[in-house]
Amino acid sequence: MAFNFKRAQEVPPQFCIFGKLPRRADFVRVNATHPAAMQLDQLLAQSLQRLEAGEEATRRYLAMPPTSFVLKTRDQQWLSLGVIQPSRDEGGRNYPLVAASLVALDPALPPTAILLLANELFFTGLKDQLASAIDNSVEMLACKQFLEEQLRFGASSVADIELAQQLLEKHLAVTPASSLAHSLAAGGRGDLETVLLAFVFHHRLLKKFRDSLPVQAYFLPLPAVEGENVLAAVTWLALYHAATDGNGELEQCLILRRPEGHVLALLPAGLNEPIAAQCWGAALDPKHVVDVDDAKAPWRSHQAYAEAAYVLGRQLNDPGLSLAQLRGVLASLSRNIA
Repeated sequence: MAFNFKRAQEVPPQFCIFGKLPRRADFVRVNATHPAAMQLDQLLAQSLQRLEAGEEATRRYLAMPPTSFVLKTRDQQWLSLGVIQPSRDEGGRNYPLVAASLVALDPALPPTAILLLANELFFTGLKDQLASAIDNSVEMLACKQFLEEQLRFGASSVADIELAQQLLEKHLAVTPASSLAHSLAAGGRGDLETVLLAFVFHHRLLKKFRDSLPVQAYFLPLPAVEGENVLAAVTWLALYHAATDGNGELEQCLILRRPEGHVLALLPAGLNEPIAAQCWGAALDPKHVVDVDDAKAPWRSHQAYAEAAYVLGRQLNDPGLSLAQLRGVLASLSRNIA
């Protein structure tokens, strides 16, 4: 798997596996005492407590496909890239099976969009490993070997990172920005201009008042086709990265494969229990969603909002505007806003 190609990391990548298997009574733990694993374990356990009791909630939980994630620890020391698969033990107690690679956060790491695209095969392989463990075995040996091999042979892959960058640039250059607008409209998620303006101005509000604002996420529609969903997700991540001026931070996200459709949960303030409950098929409380359509949203009161809306609106009216050009517009707006 591909992480960092600029220089060797002082702390080598690690991995963790934890959770439950249908044919075992005990909890599976491989490097589960790692700080990143413990933090995620605690958060997922608390989110499971939000599940409604009863057969219908259990059915929804077990029917949920795997969720891919890129998350940071609260202390900003570790990055986790992995998969969450709903599961249960032989006694019928619900708890997911989770596996992830753990990387020490480093300024040399590429943006999340590139990491996600460069490691697409890793995520696909990890999903298969977890599904196989749940369906066919009581041991996690194969999954453990898979993670060991991924770290041993690909932790500093120049080729994977460079190829991902080339693929993303080509995709952005040849794809019209209108494709995202159509995707949003089809999913009932607002219009593209308001979403992108929220990227720019909500981020600034979050930087200033992070501890005073609720933890919310953007929920952006993705194609319900593997491969296409990742490409759409990295497109959104690349635009968000530009809209927030890079900011030297890695974006956090979930790729939710809900039965009704795939969704990118973009997490500007990190993950909390209610948002994590989306991995179990729980209903989403609107208060945990960034409401881009709220005309009274506090970020809309920024003195530069109206001018930015005018500039962005004019650009989006151009039917020939590519995603690459749109990314440039967002980067320019972000740099020029005080």
